[in-house]
Amino acid sequence: MTIPQDELRREARDIQEEHEASLSPMRDALARIFGEGSPLSTKDKSRLLLGRLNRRGLFKVGGITVASAAVLAACGDDSTTGGSAATTAAAGTTAPGGARTTAVAGMSNDVVILRTASSIEELAVAAYQTAIDSGLVTTAAVGDAAKLFQAQHKEHSGLFRGATTAAGGEPFAEANPALLDALKPTIDGLKDEMGIIAFALELEQVAAQTYQANVGTFADPTLNAAIMSVGGVEARHAAVLASVLAAMPGSDQLFPTAFQATTKAAMPGTGV
Repeated sequence: MTIPQDELRREARDIQEEHEASLSPMRDALARIFGEGSPLSTKDKSRLLLGRLNRRGLFKVGGITVASAAVLAACGDDSTTGGSAATTAAAGTTAPGGARTTAVAGMSNDVVILRTASSIEELAVAAYQTAIDSGLVTTAAVGDAAKLFQAQHKEHSGLFRGATTAAGGEPFAEANPALLDALKPTIDGLKDEMGIIAFALELEQVAAQTYQANVGTFADPTLNAAIMSVGGVEARHAAVLASVLAAMPGSDQLFPTAFQATTKAAMPGTGV
């Protein structure tokens, strides 16, 4: 079999639509609330950072109207008053909702997960750039998909960094150093298009499984929607890459199964 380029392009278009539908509302809301030129006062931003605003509050603060249903889902219901990551106790104590904070000094569990997530996204951006620059990608549709997936990872990183700021933490904007060290032998050994696709698949699986493994562990439950908005897109990346790899001559890749494991998930705090 050969790489199904037309099918790959159709899948890429569908993934972009899903990416925009799931990420844009949350990303835009974060940018409007915390970005440069935000109409919110310092007091109102502080109230948000301290988790004192629920869904109804987002409609009132600074006259901002957030109409998207996706944002409403991500911001929780009116009865949710559980604190954001900024209100979580120090590492090793129990956060609201019974979640445990990660043993990273001075950081809440939520912040650690978000920093780990953005570090994985930055690693994916760098990895796709390596693939693009390698000269090993010879199929046009694969090259186009690599550029598209890289652009989506850049946006995913921006979302997680924005959420980290909103949670009262310091965003992590570099490729995860621990994972990069672990992957370096694979990167150095890349020699053909099949290897590039297999490498990208491995990264996408790590990302998607990491986010799935962390759902339900946040002190601030509104972050579950944000992390799975990204996780869903990256699971699609993995499914497409696995299918392409399975169609390549000489590949022993099996078509992806319907259910995703979490055996490749990175532990929160890895490398950050």
